[in-house]
This record gives sequence, C-alpha cells and structure tokens, in this order.
Amino acid sequence: MKFFGIDTTRKIAKIFLYDSEEDKRYTLTMGDGVKHSEGLFLYIEKALFENKMDIKDFDYYACVIGPGSFTGIRVGMSTIKGFNQVAKKTVVPINTFEIFASKYKSGVVLLNSTNTSCYYAKIKGREIIDAGVVDKANIKDMLDKETVYILAEEQNIIQLEYDNIEVVDTLDDLYIDAVLKKIENNEATEFVPYYLQLSQAERNLKND
Repeated sequence: MKFFGIDTTRKIAKIFLYDSEEDKRYTLTMGDGVKHSEGLFLYIEKALFENKMDIKDFDYYACVIGPGSFTGIRVGMSTIKGFNQVAKKTVVPINTFEIFASKYKSGVVLLNSTNTSCYYAKIKGREIIDAGVVDKANIKDMLDKETVYILAEEQNIIQLEYDNIEVVDTLDDLYIDAVLKKIENNEATEFVPYYLQLSQAERNLKND
C-alpha cells in the first residue's frame, strides 16, 4: 500500500510518502520562506524524483485540511483535488489535531494562528472533545493543569510559560501513522476545509 500526502496548513509545508512494500517513510520539508502557492509543485516533483515514483503510483492521497491559513488550506486541497481528477484515488482528509490525538491520550494542543490568537483542541481518550480559537492572553485560564502540546517551531512564537508543556519537535512520523490509522480503520470523512477562524478579510470587514 502506498500513499502520498501534503500539509500546507502551517508556515512551512511538508510532503510525505509511504510505501509498505518497501517499508519506506519519506518526508520533504519545503524551505522556510517559500510560498506554498509558488513552491509546492517543485517540491512535489523533487519528492517523486528522489523516490522514483509517479503521482499515479499511489493507492491513497492524504491531505491535512486545517486548521491554518485559508490560503494554505486551499493550496493543499486544490492540489490533491487536481491530482485526483486524473488518478481517481481514495482521498484521506485529516486535521492536525487528529494527528496529535493519534499519539497523545489527553491534554490540550495549541497551534499558532495570529499575533494574538491560537487554535486549540482538548483531547480526552484520544478523542477531540473541544476545539476553537483562544486569545493568547487567555490561554492559561483554559488549561486547568492539563498537559499542553506545542510544536517546537511555534513555541518560539507563542512563548507560553506553563509548567506542563511538552514541546513536540516534529509531526513527521505522526503524520504518516495517523493517516495509516485512518486507512486501516476505514474512517471516511468529508473532504472539506477545517476552518476554526474567520479569514483576515472577513475579520477586517467585521471590525469595520
């Protein structure tokens, strides 16, 4: 079984490939500062070339559907939809909180959103029981001694001072494990964006 996946929801995009026959796990991280809309296809070509594979070779396409920037989410989903118009594969949508929940049994996940807010999800028994957006000034009020999971690249931005923080260096292996779990459990979900916050344009209109 083979799958091809992309994550364009965070600041730095990733491409990941899995091949059970070759026992291969491969992740390619786009360069910092490379715009998803400009560099994604070049990096996809690089990933396929390095693995001597074609986009039609995969059994599944996986796509992280949020939360994140509107543009980033749309770039990833449009790319997968474009490939699938030709290849007709099964698409596996997954959100970043599900990726964390595939490993961590309970706690709170924080992802950076804007200069003043974060996306959050509360996990209990590996299930997401609540998710939304919280003002950075109010983060501590909602934690209630829970373990908090933050990506290393984002802790530098969020700079949360809290006793029970677990900084996660990378989600690379978790991406692949979480998608495999969805495939094995035949967890079919709708391929729609996972938005938790209004776009910048919508926020500007709301504030006018």
